[in-house]
Amino acid sequence: MPLGERLLTWWRRRADVDAFRVGEFRLGYGELAERAAAVAAGLRAIGGDRPLLALDVGNSPAFAELFAGATAGDGVCAVLDPAWPVGQAREVLRRLRPDLVVTTRPIEADAPVLVAGGPEYADWLAAHRDADPGRELAPGAAASTFLIGFTSGTSGLPKAFSRSRGSWRASLAHGPGVFGVGPADHTLAPGPLSHGLGLYALVEALHEGATFTTSPKFDAGGVRAALGGVTRLVVVPTMLRGLNAELAAHPGRHPGLTAIVSSGAKLDPATLERTRASFPRADVHEYYGASELSFVSVRRTPAGAEPDGDPDSVGTPFPGVDVEVRGPAGDRLPAGTPGAIHVRGPLVSSGYVWGDDGTAFRTDGEWSTVGDHGWLDEAGELHLVGRAGAMVITGGHNVHPSEVESALRRLAGVDEAVVLGRPDDYLGSVLVAVVSGPGAAGLTRSAVLRRCAAHLPRHEVPRRVYAVRDWPLTRSGKIVRARLEEWIDDGDSRLTELPA
Repeated sequence: MPLGERLLTWWRRRADVDAFRVGEFRLGYGELAERAAAVAAGLRAIGGDRPLLALDVGNSPAFAELFAGATAGDGVCAVLDPAWPVGQAREVLRRLRPDLVVTTRPIEADAPVLVAGGPEYADWLAAHRDADPGRELAPGAAASTFLIGFTSGTSGLPKAFSRSRGSWRASLAHGPGVFGVGPADHTLAPGPLSHGLGLYALVEALHEGATFTTSPKFDAGGVRAALGGVTRLVVVPTMLRGLNAELAAHPGRHPGLTAIVSSGAKLDPATLERTRASFPRADVHEYYGASELSFVSVRRTPAGAEPDGDPDSVGTPFPGVDVEVRGPAGDRLPAGTPGAIHVRGPLVSSGYVWGDDGTAFRTDGEWSTVGDHGWLDEAGELHLVGRAGAMVITGGHNVHPSEVESALRRLAGVDEAVVLGRPDDYLGSVLVAVVSGPGAAGLTRSAVLRRCAAHLPRHEVPRRVYAVRDWPLTRSGKIVRARLEEWIDDGDSRLTELPA
């Protein structure tokens, strides 16, 4: 684990403090360290000094002990998404060739398989409960791989990337200064631990000796009920919108919540405003990053203060990270000019284990890019305009959907917007918008187009607009654009085209 020494520190100093909670389950730092040591000893008995555990348990009570034990020393943990179809998970396991698989569902693998919470897992753990945490949880080498993560697995085989211990240690060192996290905090992250936002929030909390709570799945009512005693909330914007709606229906005071961390998409102004009203004592931290790059930039809106700077900014570079924007020829572009975002620093991943097609993640010396496009302003703040492949060419004009989406989110009654390009015989592609919000269904197409025209050139104004009630989401809370395209093309009843 990238925090072996820290976990040992809390084992000695904060043994009775809750480290990990899910549902009614509680695990203190003392028991976590001892159970993780048993996991580490059991894995080394199978796979030697660098065992590989395939973890397929979702947000279960066994997650923290398994992840901490698997990444102790120079061990490696591959965190699978339990939402993957069984066939996809089997193919990932075939490629990984792990020493052990721990799962919560029936699955076949060439390696031994244990069911988390089952009697065989309990017996396996009990056989190693005399393991010494001081020995088993010793930190591994900074350059060694501790994590194999995966990009989206919603279609096809997900890409697998690796992370070194040193890359996470470098970012964890800045947790108190950037996000204000400390040992007195209680973090609630209701999203899946198989995704980077939730997994990092867990490791960050354990690094600081704080308490971490998650839930088997996101439920706005459940999150509201769990807020008592919570000081930090880590979510994606779609979760915040659901929680804000829940709090509007069930008003209450939550003065103990002092920090909200959001990532996965830019927070629109309406959601930010509602969030600050729901939690007036909370600083709001947004960060932009990628699985392969880790943190790139961070933006903080202090509690009680007016938002500073351009609302479309995703902040300034994370400490220790350099950002520059380059043109097609690789030349560095001046402030205000869009281009490919390149990153340099100690947080970048070690690359792909498989799935590298040479386009998704590229390196040029010390600099890396995932193909996202944006621009830097004179103050050094980063602005996103989208992924290069997401650009729509309509009537000979290049349009970045994110710019149109930002304009749509400024409209009264609109909380969320997605803009897509669909085939058109005349224009090549036509811009189609999908919107949601308390006033979205009552809008007319002409009203939306008229209001957009005040902020956008004519060729960036969508030709068709749909309202949606429930977005198709990944388990991490991101909108599945490919599913929306299918709904548009098929005339799906889940979309309502706005009247003229």
